[in-house]
Amino acid sequence: MNPDLTLVFYNGICYETNIMNYKIIQQQAGRLNPWLLAVMAFVLPLSTSALSVLAILILTVWLVEGGYRQKLRVIIANPVAMAVLVYLALYVIGLLWTEDLANGIEVLSKYWKLMLLPIFLTAVRWEMRRVYVGFFLTGMTIAMTMTYLAWFGFLHYADVTTKHLTCGTFHVIYNPLLAFAIYLLCHEVVWGKIRAALRWLLLGLVSLMTFNMFITEGRSGQIVFFVLLGLLFLQIFRKNILRAGLIVTFLLPSIFITGYQLSPVFHGRVDRARYEIFYFKSNPNSSVGLRLLFWQNSWEIIKKNPWIGVGTGDFPQAYAEVNKQQSPRMGATDNPHNQYIFVLCQLGLLGLAGLLGIFGTQIRQAFVRPDGWERIRLAFPLFFLIIMCTESYLVIAQTGFLFSLFSAVLYARKVSPEASI
Repeated sequence: MNPDLTLVFYNGICYETNIMNYKIIQQQAGRLNPWLLAVMAFVLPLSTSALSVLAILILTVWLVEGGYRQKLRVIIANPVAMAVLVYLALYVIGLLWTEDLANGIEVLSKYWKLMLLPIFLTAVRWEMRRVYVGFFLTGMTIAMTMTYLAWFGFLHYADVTTKHLTCGTFHVIYNPLLAFAIYLLCHEVVWGKIRAALRWLLLGLVSLMTFNMFITEGRSGQIVFFVLLGLLFLQIFRKNILRAGLIVTFLLPSIFITGYQLSPVFHGRVDRARYEIFYFKSNPNSSVGLRLLFWQNSWEIIKKNPWIGVGTGDFPQAYAEVNKQQSPRMGATDNPHNQYIFVLCQLGLLGLAGLLGIFGTQIRQAFVRPDGWERIRLAFPLFFLIIMCTESYLVIAQTGFLFSLFSAVLYARKVSPEASI
């Protein structure tokens, strides 16, 4: 008998299955998934539907590939993956004291993007890190080009106009992704081992993206843009803290003032935010005003349930009760638009510890390997720590996938001695 063949009995009939062919399929699956992850990085700013399809395809290929014991060892040995699993486990435990179990399960299902992190971690290839970043930057360049086409009046769809360059509320996602892309490009310009011609090309792209930041409307992205830019200067001049401090102190305000003076969109968004904050008490029905109202009412929930919250699924009900007493003329919400407040309401200080534990672990792991990527590994958690102040970004599709995918890319262990940076 051929040693590569084995006999399988089904309904009394003997079949021959080729073990070697199955192993070949597994090997091909192992080669395919790293590139599917690269495609996912590319479509991150372009299509949520494509992200979902790719996630299902990656999971299917991952299951076909096998090698579960080795994969489990990789997951257990990775502190970031374990911190995320602990955080997700808290949401499962939170079902024990939630009254609305159905909504609790629905809330848990919204974190399915984070659940993919262990899978991504065992599918990425350390030596392909630059490929993943390159694919993401290519996707962001296409998304940025679309906003410029709309700005010049060449692109018309949905509610996109020459003054509102993104569809619907997509600027809430677009500008944070743009800020992260600008940081990655600047990192490559400063520390990348690239030719002079490519360096100038990337500098041009940085300029286009920076200008784009001020003609689009996402305030969260604009805030984190300044934070990451400040971090970049501190990293560049880390050996001269005084110089770094002076540059950050004078250059960042100069960029802000220039954008405020020259960009009508940025000028309007800043003035609008100031107006909405000032008149919050008398008129909370605005973008900033509603957030302030959500946070104020949510604080009442937190004060009554500080340690373990109201449970995974009871935030909508708890908020509706507080809202009825505090602001009966305003509608209730199922999302306070702040990741920290959200988890405090759901799981209390226990949940907040789990959430901060993820990013604390990432920051600790940033400097474990001096491979030139420690700067990005520090910027990535800082990026999320900032944007989560204004939205529950771990629940939203694009940023949820961004977190899982880049956590895998940045914090995966090197497995090949031949791999180079």
